[in-house]
Amino acid sequence: MTWLATKLAINRVVIFVKEHWKIMFLAAWSTIVWALSRRNSQAVIDAMSANKESYEAQIKSLKKHHREEVQKIQDLHLKYQETLVKIEEKYKKKKEQLTHVEKKKVKQIVRKAKDSPNEIDKKIEDLFGFTSSS
Repeated sequence: MTWLATKLAINRVVIFVKEHWKIMFLAAWSTIVWALSRRNSQAVIDAMSANKESYEAQIKSLKKHHREEVQKIQDLHLKYQETLVKIEEKYKKKKEQLTHVEKKKVKQIVRKAKDSPNEIDKKIEDLFGFTSSS
């Protein structure tokens, strides 16, 4: 009797497998994938942490370079402002010196040509390069 019971049980299993082979295949496939991925999970975790550290190092480096560039720009702007002030001061001094020199020349012209307004006009025109409107 046991032989007949065993044969009946095997037939039932074969029929079940024929009708539900997709479920059996998915269960077997899932078990295989789980076993294989479980074995390499630490390597994946290590690779991801290495990528994260590399990313953080790159961000830190980029921030450092950005701060340095901003500082250089600020330094150059400050140097520009200082240079501009110096140039303006030199310009004012030169302008004052030039007006002093021009005033002295005009005084000399007036002293030399005391009584001749036409001669004074002519020398001033020659000196400064403009003509009188008279």
